[in-house]
Amino acid sequence: MSKQTVLFGLLFLATLAAWQLGEIELVPEPTTKTENFQPDFTARELVTTRFNEQGKRTERLESEYAEYYQVLEQATFTKPVVYMFDDKGAAEWKLTAETGVLNTDDNVILRDKVHLDGLLPASFISTLDTSYLELDLVTQGMRSNQHISIVGQEFQTEGVGLKGHLERKYFELLDKGHATYFNEKR
Repeated sequence: MSKQTVLFGLLFLATLAAWQLGEIELVPEPTTKTENFQPDFTARELVTTRFNEQGKRTERLESEYAEYYQVLEQATFTKPVVYMFDDKGAAEWKLTAETGVLNTDDNVILRDKVHLDGLLPASFISTLDTSYLELDLVTQGMRSNQHISIVGQEFQTEGVGLKGHLERKYFELLDKGHATYFNEKR
């Protein structure tokens, strides 16, 4: 091989390399911004009570541990217990769960081992069990998309999904519902 052929070959390779490097745009890796919010305050053994304009209790919330996030406008709870009171001030409903979230719209989301107890003798529901329940504290509307088991004084029912209202004493199982009715009160 002649020197001229080798030089043309090297020149060709150098030109090819420069051309390839010129085509490559060095774009920085897109950074995914992960938000790591810190709570604005935390509480242990939290107890908070809400009263209406007449000074009667409407709700009471207890929790082993709570965190409040101002930027998210929500509070998270460990082992929450929610009491709801009737117009006379008597505790009517008690809800418990493993975890819960309360947002600024007074909407409570309860997860894991959600249990509702009717505390008054005339409660249309004695117990309700599910793994997920959303409850509007203002309207007392509730809903779930999980398996539901309800026991009343004269019935027992199960299904998937729930739409209901505690104050109006109304509930509807949305899918796969079946019930057993008793002749005598239990």
